[in-house]
Amino acid sequence: MIVIVKEKVRYYETDMMGIAHHSNHIRWFECGRSEYLQRAGVDLNELMKRGIIYPIKHVSCEYLHPIYFGDILRIETTVKRLTRAQMVCTYRLVRDIDDTLLAIGETQNVFALQKTGAPTRLDLENYNKLKALQNSDT
Repeated sequence: MIVIVKEKVRYYETDMMGIAHHSNHIRWFECGRSEYLQRAGVDLNELMKRGIIYPIKHVSCEYLHPIYFGDILRIETTVKRLTRAQMVCTYRLVRDIDDTLLAIGETQNVFALQKTGAPTRLDLENYNKLKALQNSDT
């Protein structure tokens, strides 16, 4: 299942060359990942109230083409691997007007206890919600 979010590149996200600063790609990945969780019905605020956090353990991005102020990005997010301990997502940043693939990336998030940072397992209810979306065709 691919979850798609569209974002318009804002002026403050660009550098002096008029190109989106590379750090924004990671934020756009987060937009896609957050939408994926929301679409699955997983409430991160509720998890945090229960003392579970969702930190990034690894992130990578391959920059293929510049992204410019005013571009409409299509952030395509897919769950590549899912266990009760971690979730690995892949991302494609695509210029919506001409379907140019601008960047690809991957994140690995782990579930952890907020107080200690110790690894934990996602509860079965939320895991099953994510698994259902991952396996859906729509």
